[in-house]
Amino acid sequence: MRISRIIVAVAALIVMLMCVPLGTVAASGAHFTLTDVAAGADGSITVGGQKWFRAASFDDDKDYIITVKDGGEKALTVADDEQSSCIWHYYRQTMVASTTPRFTSLKSGSYYLVFSGDKLRTAYTRAVSGDLVWEHVGSALRYNEAGTYSYLRYDAGSDEPLSVTAELSEAAEVNIYTNGEQLERCIVSQPHAESCVIEGSGYPAPVFTVGLADVDVDSISWYVDGEEQDCDSLSFTAETLTGRSAGVHRVSCLVEAHDGSGIRYRERSEDAVFVIAKGVVPDSVITFSDVHEEYTRIGDAIACVIERTGGYIPSLVICTGDFVNGPKADADAMLGRYYPRIVAELGGLDAVFVSGNHDSGEAASAMSAAADLGAGENPPAGGLIFSGKSAENGTNSRFAKGVIVYGLNQEAAMVDKDGSAAYTYENVLGDIESFLSKTAADYHGELVIISAHTGLHTLGVQPDSVNKNGARLTDWIGENAYNIDRSYELAALINRYAEQYGMDIMYLFGHDHSRAESELIMTDGDELISTESYADMTTGRQPLRFTYAHSGYLSTVIGSADSSFSFIYRDGGGFAYDLIRTYDSRTRHTDIAARYVPAETAAATSAVTTSAATTTAAVTSAKTENPRTGDDTGTWLIVLPAVLLLVSRRRKK
Repeated sequence: MRISRIIVAVAALIVMLMCVPLGTVAASGAHFTLTDVAAGADGSITVGGQKWFRAASFDDDKDYIITVKDGGEKALTVADDEQSSCIWHYYRQTMVASTTPRFTSLKSGSYYLVFSGDKLRTAYTRAVSGDLVWEHVGSALRYNEAGTYSYLRYDAGSDEPLSVTAELSEAAEVNIYTNGEQLERCIVSQPHAESCVIEGSGYPAPVFTVGLADVDVDSISWYVDGEEQDCDSLSFTAETLTGRSAGVHRVSCLVEAHDGSGIRYRERSEDAVFVIAKGVVPDSVITFSDVHEEYTRIGDAIACVIERTGGYIPSLVICTGDFVNGPKADADAMLGRYYPRIVAELGGLDAVFVSGNHDSGEAASAMSAAADLGAGENPPAGGLIFSGKSAENGTNSRFAKGVIVYGLNQEAAMVDKDGSAAYTYENVLGDIESFLSKTAADYHGELVIISAHTGLHTLGVQPDSVNKNGARLTDWIGENAYNIDRSYELAALINRYAEQYGMDIMYLFGHDHSRAESELIMTDGDELISTESYADMTTGRQPLRFTYAHSGYLSTVIGSADSSFSFIYRDGGGFAYDLIRTYDSRTRHTDIAARYVPAETAAATSAVTTSAATTTAAVTSAKTENPRTGDDTGTWLIVLPAVLLLVSRRRKK
């Protein structure tokens, strides 16, 4: 079933990438007309025995009826010699490259609605390099073709009453209607948990609040793990979530409303993840890339870690780019629409962010700064996004004193060459060296993570670069977005600091899933093949002195992406790297030896064997401010030693 879905998706993607999808050539008798619709007292219209309600804007993958005011309302209809239809399906192209022009369509049966010159047409007849976007703006139906706006015009007295105009003042008064479980959106602030809580701490019932636009509320229903609750207000106190054992729970609400202009709203909120934990795994992170709007998988990843550790959460979450689909989202869209959906899935856990090619670097830097975990303000290219030494304002991240994270946003690797985007690390080398130099000057064995959306290996040449069936990729995948110019220099720079200062460094990346590459994990001594010059197609080889790995592809919709994430933690004298798949917990475990050896350890002449009594004593309780949802009282937050985590992992094996 999954394979067939992928085949269908790939076939659809090929069609989409041909600038615009070609509609069926219009039959000789195809034309546009208007059909009377039955209006109800509640402002709805009835078509085909179904009620349709007024909306303000188009939403992806939904059906609409478009009406023109003419005394009453008449539905825009396309008809040929055999049939007619006034139901239009709105579609927004999403599974495309980040540089692809925006594209939406309105389709009814075999026909597309297209404006061309002053005519309405039923099929695309040519390719356009710019945007092709339908919008309902105010009371007008607008078509944006490569930056040129056109509007639907209606002239009741004309032989051809429907036409096209470039003047907004001449546009027809248009309403749009939709039906289904979701009508128009009205939620402007998603419910979310302020923090995780500790099992058995006597935490108060968590409170979840939804923020709405200026609407009149008809009804609100709240749900906990799918069960409807007895609450009909904007704020919900979830008494049923107190006293439960460690785990992940989901809270959501369904809102129905209307406004004074007759628009009907019905929207289900994002799930607000609520995390109950026994404690925090010290110096641990979960990291993933390429969520691509499958945000519920973030909560699934957290649930996997809790189940795997017997109730404990990671110290930090690192989200590494491509949070959205389609053409690159700007900062306003990222911060306004998508960031709240991500926060809802984090369940109050501390997180930092790195942008991918579909995201705004400005937004990613702002999201990391808002976490207030010692990063400060960064430019769109990125920078230091987490310092365990200064993360005093976090909850779980206070237990990541031995972790430092540098976020390399996608913008850092992009330059403009002859009017088009090219990818090179030429502007990255100085910033990375400055970061590594400052870190080395006060280094005491911290795990240094360089979190980047793009990688360092040459895709198609690296022997480990295979698809998930074990087949080698085509030699030299010739796209600069993957085989990034001067990757060899950046890898050599990181190697030098790892060797000279004995630093434990991990370079974690995503992005390559769109070339069907399986997740690869390379450690100290493995040979890395990187691009020296993209223009000359030259590569260089060097043994690694750091860990180089995919952070995991949390989505399932492109290439080899298989809902996987990485869980990294200290394990004895080294580190463990677990690549975990969310839906069945399948794990690829890798042991990584630590390079850093403390001076006192190096001076010791004999190994110290930890007794069972010492191990038990190591499970210490630290008086901390309660990671809470309501009260200010302290609680005992248990920090789980990595040795116990290792026992848990082996028991599961």
